[in-house]
Amino acid sequence: MLRRAGILLVLFFSLGRVFAQSPPIALSGTLITPDGVVPDGVVLVQGGLIVAAGAHVSLPPGTRTVETHGILAPGLIDLHNHLTWNVFPRWKPTAEFATRYDWQHSTLYSTLLEGPHQALSEAGLECQMERYAEVKAISEGETSVVGGVDSPCVQGLARNLDYDPELGPGVGRIIYNIYPLEMSERAVAWANAALAATPRGSMLIHIAEGAPKNASAAEEFSMLQARGLLQPGVSLIHATALTPGNFKSMADDRVGFVWSPRSNIELYGDTANVAAAKAARVTMAIAPDWSPTGSDGLLGELNYASVWNQTQPVFSDRELVAMATSNAAALVGLQEKIGSLAPNHAADLLVIRDTGKARGKDAYWSLTHAAPEDVELVMIGGLATYGDPQLMHQFSKGPDETLHVCGVEKSVSFASETKSPGSFAATEATLDRALREQGTHLAPLAECGQ
Repeated sequence: MLRRAGILLVLFFSLGRVFAQSPPIALSGTLITPDGVVPDGVVLVQGGLIVAAGAHVSLPPGTRTVETHGILAPGLIDLHNHLTWNVFPRWKPTAEFATRYDWQHSTLYSTLLEGPHQALSEAGLECQMERYAEVKAISEGETSVVGGVDSPCVQGLARNLDYDPELGPGVGRIIYNIYPLEMSERAVAWANAALAATPRGSMLIHIAEGAPKNASAAEEFSMLQARGLLQPGVSLIHATALTPGNFKSMADDRVGFVWSPRSNIELYGDTANVAAAKAARVTMAIAPDWSPTGSDGLLGELNYASVWNQTQPVFSDRELVAMATSNAAALVGLQEKIGSLAPNHAADLLVIRDTGKARGKDAYWSLTHAAPEDVELVMIGGLATYGDPQLMHQFSKGPDETLHVCGVEKSVSFASETKSPGSFAATEATLDRALREQGTHLAPLAECGQ
């Protein structure tokens, strides 16, 4: 307890964040719950947690009720990204590549991306790049991300699962590794210790990335097996060159899979054999990779996957939504903490406009087809972080800044930041100036009219 100026204040810790004791909040709308869609439901939130969610929720005295008139879903969980690269505009390769090593050694990549990224990093702008990327992710409905800078410099915005998820005790170490075949024996031993610990850790690794029939990319799977890294808690990212037999082995070893279709198709002309992965019953998540060749965020990647799925149906809209929420949480051992509108889960929520109702479509369809301008509210740990001004004004404790996304006014709150790096407008101006010195410019928060 703290006493100041004769006023008694009560503070408590919930899921690693500090909250002032406040009345519960009830948000009403159409809910996407673990049991399905609830047309007229309520999510009750207090102290950063979901207290209850469903059609019949008893509201305690003093509850503040907010009618959203939208679709309430769990915040989206991004298990595959390279955040500081998301300040760059879209890179459109002029040819398809055989493996990731081919484009990484190309002159075009070095000139347009690698060189400028190194220059901004050497200029000490990594924290500003991270901050911009996290706001970009949040504007796409994401509440949890991986793939940020090695040392945390932006805290209090999205949950950075791989270095500080702010979810309290009972969370295993989450390792994010881009080149697992280059790990030292010491690093492998450290990873094995994390995977064997209680609570169990998890490991997200890039592997077998290239054209689906590329032999060298496919060989990486056997090399990974030889290192003993196919085990529970491990999830493979990309895996475009894997065979149905490989996916069967993954399922047997309880190894997960993170699918990034847009970047795969942009770079290699095709994506992983997700039909085989589904048939093998591999647990799958979906993630955008990065903005240059993937999507700006998970809403965009869900949109892309839903279009791809129309030509070769593999997933239902409900399955795609699970891949961005509950499945993703399960792959990193956080299914009891995030990824579902369920009691005792973090109040990480996404509210989107119900665009499907007039078309006779359900809430899952609305989410997989949502555009950036359809995001009405993003709440992280019970704190309103981003959304339409009229909703944000009912929640946010400030300071809010105004953004324009695809011609629609949005508000973003930085009240939860643990450090104060200045205004977001100043962050944008600094990054754009530095990028223009490198012959490019700051990417917009969202691609519009896609």
